[in-house]
Amino acid sequence: SGFYFIYPTFFNSLYYCGAMRKTFTQKLFRWYSLYKRNLPWIGSNDPYKVWLSEVILQQTRVEQGLSYYQKFVKKYPDIQQLANAPHDEVMKMWEGLGYYSRARNMHSTAKQVVEELNSSFPDTYEGLIQLKGIGQYTAHAILSYAYKKPFAVVDGNVLRVLARYFGIREPIDTPKGKTLIQQHADSLLDKKEPDVFNQAMMDFGALICKPRQPDCENCPLQKSCAGYQQELTDILPVKSKKIKRQTRYLHFFVFRAGEKILVEQRIANDIWKNLYQFPVIETSKNVSSKSLMESEDYQAFRIKNPLPVITSPIFKQQLTHQQLICRFYIFDLKSIDKIKRSGVKQVTFTQLKQLAFPGVIRDFLKINDYF
Repeated sequence: SGFYFIYPTFFNSLYYCGAMRKTFTQKLFRWYSLYKRNLPWIGSNDPYKVWLSEVILQQTRVEQGLSYYQKFVKKYPDIQQLANAPHDEVMKMWEGLGYYSRARNMHSTAKQVVEELNSSFPDTYEGLIQLKGIGQYTAHAILSYAYKKPFAVVDGNVLRVLARYFGIREPIDTPKGKTLIQQHADSLLDKKEPDVFNQAMMDFGALICKPRQPDCENCPLQKSCAGYQQELTDILPVKSKKIKRQTRYLHFFVFRAGEKILVEQRIANDIWKNLYQFPVIETSKNVSSKSLMESEDYQAFRIKNPLPVITSPIFKQQLTHQQLICRFYIFDLKSIDKIKRSGVKQVTFTQLKQLAFPGVIRDFLKINDYF
């Protein structure tokens, strides 16, 4: 006969549920005391630093986010200094971390907390979720880590641990699946030490219950894990949505005259909002240079010598939902004063280095000695 896992929630015995929670927490805490990660924000009761770390680590690996956290804390040791910082400076500090809406929301929230809340973060769930960019996850993190309140934090690591441990086959990217996971997290939460419990769960997911090749052999929860007992660790957690990627073709025009160059700031609600770029023409498909130069968008630049001195190879950037195919056309002009386009401005090569650019443009600048 095979092994059949029965959800603890199906048992009427409160004793069983209490014992299961106690055993789970004891084993988790014992593991955490031996293997916890040494991270600078752990143990902080400063809601600003907790919030900052959570914003940076959303959709970002700890290994990558750590240096950004340290850089931000050094530059802006408190929320007043972050709120008072120029927006372009904050975006430049964030450059390379991706998902730039996080940086925009972070700066906006800092201003809101300083201007409307006397520089103090709310200590209630209702107060926190009124702030821009703060949802359930971040609110729970601030409440549990900074204020030691009993709120279970559920990130990707925790979703994975609990989906496997309880053998949950409901897709975790659906409202039902998320609610089910949150209920399990709430039931297991150690209310005396919610901050320790939440960080232990995250570290456990990152170091043991990894997305690929989980270390089940060294897992202290192995014997009671439905995913392991039923050989479902490679299947769980389940996701219902397959990512559909759009391909975009971006043609950047690098207009230079002497030590001056043209840039523009993206203002549309898009992936790179508030970042800088060279004037761009986007096409729905790949087109030849000849067709591009004959287009109305290109003719609108009204440059006298219409051919670039350098045409770059193709640069690619893969985003979650988009693949970007980019090419750069470099022009050496006598003057760029007459190139008119909404939002375009002239900067020096020195000023160019102070602006925040998308990754694909940074890649182009890194390997190009032209500047």
